[in-house]
Amino acid sequence: MDDLELRRRLLSDPNDKSDDILKELHTNHQNKKYAESLQELDKKIEQAFRVEVPDDLADKIIFKQTPHKPQIHFSRRAFALAASVIFTFGLLIGQINWGSIIIQPAHASLDQMAMHHIIEEEPFIDGVNEGNNEQEIRAKLNVYSYNLDGEFPYHIYYLNHCGFSHDHHALHMVFRGQKGRVTAFISNIEAKESSQFNQGGMQGEITPLPQGSLVLVGEKGEDIAALSQKIAPMFKSNH
Repeated sequence: MDDLELRRRLLSDPNDKSDDILKELHTNHQNKKYAESLQELDKKIEQAFRVEVPDDLADKIIFKQTPHKPQIHFSRRAFALAASVIFTFGLLIGQINWGSIIIQPAHASLDQMAMHHIIEEEPFIDGVNEGNNEQEIRAKLNVYSYNLDGEFPYHIYYLNHCGFSHDHHALHMVFRGQKGRVTAFISNIEAKESSQFNQGGMQGEITPLPQGSLVLVGEKGEDIAALSQKIAPMFKSNH
């Protein structure tokens, strides 16, 4: 085997252990050093590709690049169609204040934002049962600079990020309560004090967190206050 053939085969596979290759390397010191240099380079390339990806990398990318979850709902399409028809036929009935018809999250309170989001998302998550694990919870919480202190005590049906307002995100969680499904929003929107609310046959509670707020919403009869007292202390700030 000549040197050209040897080097061609080593470039193709630096770890070639064929008998003729080993024989040539045993008898030729320069070729042996050449093979060792290729093997060392191959190891460095392999190590360069061994980069550990953080568990929450995907969540951080989603959090930074998608301020709003794209959604198309029938109600909005219906409004758009109605507006087109009115415009086409010139049926102008006074001055319509659309801001009073549709809740604008940027100016809404936490309870309004929570209820609006639950209604919007219901068709998409009704019946969903992801059974999210502790690693997923911690990874998604980390995006909001929170740690989970202890094991989350309830079965989780759904866990994802959502656009809570025009410039804020929240971690949207649905878990099993005593009476049914309970929705939780963990956000960086500040709540100065705890408060309760009742809307649309549901009840909720807003609880301050170290860097934002926890909003819990459940069916009538669910002990939301007890749930809040149990899980709110589990969300610890990373800072």
